[in-house]
Amino acid sequence: MPLMTTMRDVVVLLLSWGSALLISWGLRFWGDQHPAPLQAPWAVVLTIVLLPSLLMAGWVLLSAVRPGDGEGGESIDSDQETR
Repeated sequence: MPLMTTMRDVVVLLLSWGSALLISWGLRFWGDQHPAPLQAPWAVVLTIVLLPSLLMAGWVLLSAVRPGDGEGGESIDSDQETR
C-alpha cells in the first residue's frame, strides 16, 4: 500500500511541475511574440494578487472551525502503532 501512495504522489508532483513548466513556457513564448508592455487594468491585477491568498485564508479558517469528524489527528487505540 505505501508503494501506491508513493506512486500517486510522484504522478501528482510530475503533473504539477509539468503543467507549471508548460504554462511558463507558453507565457514566455507569448511574451516573445508580443514585446509591447501589457497594460492590465488595476482590478485584474488586484484579483490576481489578492484572490489566491484570500481563498487560502478562507480555506484555513473554515478547516479550523469545522470539526474533522475523526479525520486526521493522533489515534488513541491503534494496534499498528506498537508494531
